[in-house]
Formats: sequence, structure tokens, C-alpha cells
Amino acid sequence: MFNQTEFACLSAASLNHWQYRSAYRGLSYCVYPQHAFTVPDSEQVVRVTRAPKEPNDSGLKFWINAELLGDWGNREQYLHSYLSSSQFRPIDENEFNQLVAEQTRDLFVPMPLPLHPPKGYSGGLAMYTMETDFIVSVFAEYEDEFIHFFWETTA
Repeated sequence: MFNQTEFACLSAASLNHWQYRSAYRGLSYCVYPQHAFTVPDSEQVVRVTRAPKEPNDSGLKFWINAELLGDWGNREQYLHSYLSSSQFRPIDENEFNQLVAEQTRDLFVPMPLPLHPPKGYSGGLAMYTMETDFIVSVFAEYEDEFIHFFWETTA
């Protein structure tokens, strides 16, 4: 699994390299917009991104591609700063599942949890949590896939 040191080796310019900008093979995602929550005015959004692990990928390429699914629009010049400010705090499977459950509890139609059967967990990272911002961004590596969970609110 990747870490902050591996990410730090990338320059802001290298994020524009095709290796990090090309679609990650098998990447799929599901978005729960604000109207999927019991209180739409809370302006919450959830995005769950997953993909089978590519050979020789520590998860860094997947994570960057998952983050690029966000609405960067005219704010793309801030992408490297946003990614660099991530915590890269190791988390276990229980904490990963707890963070996902906490941020999805207000969905009108509950999300099937856990996001992955409880087997094959290799490790995870908390990038952003409610301790740092009104964003929750967590990454998990399993034997067979990567998962990125992202929650935010603008309220």
C-alpha cells in the first residue's frame, strides 16, 4: 500500500502525466447526491469508488483517479495541494467501516454495508476526517480490490 512518502515523490506536474490521468482499469463508482439523504438541505454527497487491483499498483494511481472523479472544474490548480494535505493516517478495517457507516447513516435508502466482505483487508488510510474538515475521504486495500469512500457537505 502507498504512503505519504510515495505520494510526496510526485510533483504537481507529474499528476498531469498520463499514468495518473488515464482511466483506471475496472474503475467504477456510485454517487449518492444530496437528495439521497433524509435532509436534502444538508447538501451531503457520497461517492464510493472501487476497482480490481492492477498489477504493480500500490493503490496510489487508483486513489488519484478516484479523487479526480470529484467536481474539480475550475479548481484543478488546487488538486495537488488538496492531495498533499491528506493525513495518510493508517486505519484498520473496523475504523474504515465505522467512518463509512457514520457518514451514510442519513441516507434515505441505506447503503449496503460493509462495502467489502470482512476478508482480505490489507490496510487502509484516512485522508480526511471530520477532525480536519467537513470531508471524509478514506481508502482501503483488499486482496482483490481498492475502495475509496468520499463524503462531503457544503452546508
